[in-house]
Amino acid sequence: MERGGWDGGAYMPVTCGYPNISFEKPMATVEFFVRMPVGTGMTFRSCDPMQRCALERSVKGTGGWVGVVLADPAGKPTISFVDGVVDTGSSALTLDLDDVAFSDQQQPQTFIEQASASFSFSSSVPTASYECAINKADFTPCKNPSAFSGLEPGAYSLSVVAVDHYGARDTTPAQADFTIAQPNPAPPPPPAEPDSDADGVPDARDNCPAAANSDQKDGDADGVGDACDTLPPGNVPPKPGETSVVKVVSGEVFVKLPVRTALGFDGLRAPLQTTSFVPLKGVASIPLGATVDTTRGEVAIDSAANSYSAADRRAKRQSARIRAAIFLLKQKRAKAKSSSIPTDVSLLSPPRAEARCVGAPPKGTVVRSISMVVKGYYRTVGGASTSTARSATFNTVDRCDGTLTQVGKGRVTVAVAKKKTVTVKAGQAFLVKAKLFKVRKGRRAPSNGS
Repeated sequence: MERGGWDGGAYMPVTCGYPNISFEKPMATVEFFVRMPVGTGMTFRSCDPMQRCALERSVKGTGGWVGVVLADPAGKPTISFVDGVVDTGSSALTLDLDDVAFSDQQQPQTFIEQASASFSFSSSVPTASYECAINKADFTPCKNPSAFSGLEPGAYSLSVVAVDHYGARDTTPAQADFTIAQPNPAPPPPPAEPDSDADGVPDARDNCPAAANSDQKDGDADGVGDACDTLPPGNVPPKPGETSVVKVVSGEVFVKLPVRTALGFDGLRAPLQTTSFVPLKGVASIPLGATVDTTRGEVAIDSAANSYSAADRRAKRQSARIRAAIFLLKQKRAKAKSSSIPTDVSLLSPPRAEARCVGAPPKGTVVRSISMVVKGYYRTVGGASTSTARSATFNTVDRCDGTLTQVGKGRVTVAVAKKKTVTVKAGQAFLVKAKLFKVRKGRRAPSNGS
């Protein structure tokens, strides 16, 4: 055996006669390399057990190694031996033979391992290379694995053939169908959040959406920006006989300041309006003598309980929650600082409500009412009586026929005359009869008071 075959190893020179390769049993595929001088030629043929030979492959000498593949067209094992026929003019032919391979299975067979936009391949010949074609285009060499990018959305068919190192190709390409999906459109950008005052802070997070305040300053930390505060800040304690601190609990609340109130409280961006109601936002320090409208809301009131200044450690506080009413807030200072002082809540009538009492109204016609939960010393001033409570839940209702006090918790003292009082306990009610809001013919009913 000589060295220097097609892969650098040993090969077999054929110096006498012509190559004749026989097999113990029929083969489906025979492959080998042959080297012949330039200018010579030989046709290799495969023969069956009956010595019927079919011309398969003609090779021209190039002085180098050339791969020869002989295969049964149907992939059946029919080749019992291979011989060669010298072409005309090649009578003195000598040749070299190397790397003879054979199999009773048609080779190579091609398999696609996975089908998607990226594929890997395998073959019955481990050293095979591959050629690919998409949608019946020409086969071109492709790597294993291969990814096919840049394809438009749609349906595709991939065909792959394995090619062994002799140049033999799989006659039945492996196929795989795949689809490039239409890409999902990018989601639209979220809609811009509303910003009514165009200050760069969306309304949902703006502590004053009605007025530009990009700084979001909130001096009294009540959740309402300074730009929207229409009343004095509520981050100060109440002053005996001067102010109470009022906080919105729910709904809409409005406040009208007494005429004597000085304009331009510290910390406000605009002077106070004293001739009409202004909305209460968050919490504010309200001067006593102010009118509060909670017909569509509820407030919590923090008042002084004695006459000591807020800075004095002996100062005490009292509180109430009030809803469903229009009322006037009042308080007088006690002569002795240590004495308890009440906070007075006087009922006021909604516009045109007193007209219900003109003529002969039905029994129990309601003109105005107030609901209170108090912890401390509070007095409710109705049209026919004054109710005093130190810790109670109760309602005071002014009707055309008198003032009704209803107690839910605790006890309430009702003044029915100058020196006469009645104690109303939890679960009880007491009516002080009187003809309230009676209007003489030809006169309009007052809008407030009794």
